[in-house]
Amino acid sequence: MSSADAPKPRRAKRGTPQAREWSADVERRLARYAEELASWGSRINLVGSTEPAAIRRHLDDALAAAEALPRGAHVVDLGSGAGLPGVPVAIARPDLRVTLVEIRERRVHFLRHVARALPLACEILRVRIEDPPPDSECAVALLRAVANVRESLKLGRFWTASDGEIWIWTRETLDSLSADLRLGAGEIPLGERGRILRVPAANVPRGTPR
Repeated sequence: MSSADAPKPRRAKRGTPQAREWSADVERRLARYAEELASWGSRINLVGSTEPAAIRRHLDDALAAAEALPRGAHVVDLGSGAGLPGVPVAIARPDLRVTLVEIRERRVHFLRHVARALPLACEILRVRIEDPPPDSECAVALLRAVANVRESLKLGRFWTASDGEIWIWTRETLDSLSADLRLGAGEIPLGERGRILRVPAANVPRGTPR
């Protein structure tokens, strides 16, 4: 994929949150990341499709979160895979401390390559998200295409501080959650692709997610 063909973030359609114009440097690095996704994705199964439109949707979904994250927060992308949403978040929000957690070896190689190539100041941990996390608790746990909502909440709670939040990309609505989980929760709409549920970590019982 050439630089001319590489997808760039689009203005949001009505009803979706990503209307921000990112800087030229952010867009350039997002385009480079898209090129790497397409190149590596043709050799290993990083994403379902390497077509520009499909990659653009992945970027837009990630950037919807990037715009809303609290300034200077420690954010962990659990089951990062190809770096979605963590890499676009790290590109767009250099003020954040971003940790990418992934156990699969080839995907970890890809993440390390991207971090060097862009470059990105993010931490990459090759551990299972079910295993005990490092001592430092994060402010926001991001889970996209990891598990169903309830399992994702358990996994995210294991890594998140009591005053933090767990963000889950899903088509489920807040109404699908129990009343105790909905308390203080919110969402970021993604149009026809669903939403990001934002659930306070304090709502989720903490325990071993095995």
